[in-house]
Amino acid sequence: MSATSDSKGGAMFRPNLIRGVLLLGILVLLEGCIFFTLRDELTEMQRAHALTGRVFNQTQPETNVLLVLYQQTSGGLRISKGTILSSAVSQFVVETPATGTYYLFAFEDLDNDLTWDEKEPSGYYGNPDAIVVTDQSPETLKGLDIHLSASPARPDGFPEEISLSADKLGDSIVKIGQVVGFDDPILSQEYGNKGYWEPLSFIREVGICLLFKEKYDADKIPVLFVHGALGTPLGWVDIVDRLDPVRFQPWFYYYPSGLSLSKTSAALNWMVNHLHRHYGFRELYVVAHSMGGLVARSFILKNGHENLQDFVKLFVSISTPWNGHKLTAKGVRQASVAVPSWYDMVPDSPFITSLFARRLPESVAYDLFFSYRGDCSLLLENNDGTVELSSELDDRAQGEALRIYGYNENHGTILTNEAVIAQINLLLQQKRILTPQLATPSP
Repeated sequence: MSATSDSKGGAMFRPNLIRGVLLLGILVLLEGCIFFTLRDELTEMQRAHALTGRVFNQTQPETNVLLVLYQQTSGGLRISKGTILSSAVSQFVVETPATGTYYLFAFEDLDNDLTWDEKEPSGYYGNPDAIVVTDQSPETLKGLDIHLSASPARPDGFPEEISLSADKLGDSIVKIGQVVGFDDPILSQEYGNKGYWEPLSFIREVGICLLFKEKYDADKIPVLFVHGALGTPLGWVDIVDRLDPVRFQPWFYYYPSGLSLSKTSAALNWMVNHLHRHYGFRELYVVAHSMGGLVARSFILKNGHENLQDFVKLFVSISTPWNGHKLTAKGVRQASVAVPSWYDMVPDSPFITSLFARRLPESVAYDLFFSYRGDCSLLLENNDGTVELSSELDDRAQGEALRIYGYNENHGTILTNEAVIAQINLLLQQKRILTPQLATPSP
């Protein structure tokens, strides 16, 4: 075990932010605007449904594919919304505005005019087949795949002109492989807060994203970074800036941290598998902070044990509450409405228990980092300012760790500590050297 007292001031991520949220949002339980907004969001989420599938047979991978959602109305079919599919794997997830009957149409917009002409490859879901959404339908309707062809016949009853206006155009709820810079406004702390307290608004404005910092490079190993509660990819700036740009490419899982952790981990597994199917990468390293470690472990278990994949080779958790956070239990019991992720963060919750029902796959080398600079508190025992050490150092997590590293930092500043950054880079380099390098097939 190593320890350090180095600290870097002026960190972008304020270490007391999460603790402040817990104290104000859970213990004081102010029945103010934030809880009313959360209640409205969760009620609307219960009524929302998502349609998901893939678009096949794209002739020019660099061009946009436009997805059109038609809704059946008393006056006939009308365009409900359009979606630009910028994902490398042409995967889509679109939200239906209400219950009803829908149809899906997609086309390659070769001339970028948002209008389909008969020379552009296109296709419908089915022949086309109606998609009926009711209150009893599952939250997600899957497998709605569309196969493009050169000259499909226009079905009876469909509008002759297919043109999308700006007010009908949006993005897929799920974004995979989109390249962003750290200066992108969607990465701001404002959206990190929104993802926690207003998860549906976050999904509509940002999405559930697996973002790239650069275009995919088959010669570099992807390193997947997973943030925690109220987090954004900006929390990884210091670590990413020191990443070897020749050998590694950073990926970021950016998700609304207020959602159920079992759902966000399942979404991550789904997206990583699509990228793996498309690119065929041989290795993936995972680095996660705080609650993101729970999401990451759940993803790794699903990927290894259920999907029988072995490309995840390294997992590094940083200040992860392996047995949850006891203040979330107070929130679940006492708040008029609870953030969905609180239920999973209750100590010994079914979600927490499921994380240790199976060991990590044999292909995964696991290293545990923890922080221990806390303060005296009537609410928390020995802690790092946010998480109790007994949760960070849960025996079940320690029992699977190859190495354990402790640092005299608080819950936030551990991400900017020079010794931490150097050790993470060393682990990445050592794993790369020790793992046999296999050629990656072209997509």
